[in-house]
Amino acid sequence: MTAPLLAGILAFAASPGCAGSATPSAKAPSALTLTAITISGGERNVIPPGSPGMQYTPDLHMPFMRQPDGLFKLWVSAGGAYGTYLFRTPDLFALGAPTTVFTPSGAGTTAFDADYAGPGSIFPAANGKDLLMIYHAENHLFSGIDYQGLPFYAGVGLARSQDGGLTWQREGEIISGHDPQQPTQTPTGAGALTPTAVEMHGFIYVIFREIDLQSGVSGYGIARAAIGSDGDPGSWQKYDQGSFSSAGIGGAFTPLNIVLDPSVPRDERQPDLSYNTYLHQYLMAMVGNGGIYVLTSPDLLNWSKGVVALPAPYPDAKATNANPRNWDPTLVSPSEPSDEITRRTGYLYYAKFLGDGTAHHYLHRQAFTLTGH
Repeated sequence: MTAPLLAGILAFAASPGCAGSATPSAKAPSALTLTAITISGGERNVIPPGSPGMQYTPDLHMPFMRQPDGLFKLWVSAGGAYGTYLFRTPDLFALGAPTTVFTPSGAGTTAFDADYAGPGSIFPAANGKDLLMIYHAENHLFSGIDYQGLPFYAGVGLARSQDGGLTWQREGEIISGHDPQQPTQTPTGAGALTPTAVEMHGFIYVIFREIDLQSGVSGYGIARAAIGSDGDPGSWQKYDQGSFSSAGIGGAFTPLNIVLDPSVPRDERQPDLSYNTYLHQYLMAMVGNGGIYVLTSPDLLNWSKGVVALPAPYPDAKATNANPRNWDPTLVSPSEPSDEITRRTGYLYYAKFLGDGTAHHYLHRQAFTLTGH
C-alpha cells in the first residue's frame, strides 16, 4: 500500500508477534548496527523565536508528506489552541504562514480530546484517497475544574481527511490507558500519549507512552490494527504478555524494554518512529536525560541501547523553564515521501526551549548522518 509497508516487507521475514507472515519472494537485506549519529552544519531556526502565535511549536514530532509537485505538507502541533496546523513548504525550511486544520473538541467537556488534538502520524487510508491521522489527545477536566496545563489525561485518537489534510473528521479514540481517568489526579500526565506509527505486513503499528497511575505501570507500549480496517476504533490490540491480544481501549500492556539512561530510568519521552533504509532497521528518536537519542530495532519489540544525537544543555530530569532544553525530535529525510522513512542522512528537527523562564519553544534543525557496520 505505502512505501513504509514495502520497506518493511523487504526488510523482515516476519512481523512482530506474528510468526508465519513471511514474504517468500523477498530476501531481507542485512541489518547494520548503529554506531554513531553525527550532527553537523550548525543549528538553524526554522521558526524563529518570537514568531507570533508559534510560541509552542512544535509540541510533538511532526508528520510530513511530499506532494506530486515536489512541495511538502507539514503538520505540526502548536500552542494557543493546542491543535494541528498545516504548513505548505517547498523545502521543509521556508514554512510560511500556517493554517489551522484540526482543533480540540471543546474545553470543559468530558471528551477525550477536549483540550488537545496534535498530530502523531499521517498516512493514506486503504482507499488510497483519504488520509488518516493518529493523534495525541488530552482532557484536563478534573472535579469540575478545567486545568490549563497539569494535570491531564491523554488518549490516542483517529481522524480522517478527504481533502488532502486541510480538514479532518473525528473517528474516535483508538488507544487508552489501562487505568481510566479519575475524578482527581496529581499534577502530572496519565493515560496513553505521544503516538508514532509505521505500516508493515498489513498492519499499522503505533508506539505510545502509557502512564497508569493506579496500577503503577508506565513505559512504552505498542499496538496494531489491520491496514484494511483503517485503524477504526475497536480494531486495535496492544502487545501484552507476548502477543497482540489486549484491547486498545482499556487493555493492559507489557512495556517495551527501552532505557536511554540507566541512571535515570523512565526519563524517556516523545518518540519519533521511522524505517531506516540505510540500517535496514527501525529507527526511533527520543528525548532522555542526556539529550536526544536514537535507537534501533529489527522488529519494533526489541530495542538497542540509545545513542546520543544531540546532548542536553542540562540533564533532562532537572529541566526547568530557567534552563534551555531540546524536545520533540523528528528525523526527516526530505527525499523520502514521508517521515515514516529515513535514510542515512537528513535533518534532526526539534523544539528548542529558550531558558528564559517561559515554556516557549521554537522549531530548529541540524543535519544528521548515521554510521553503521
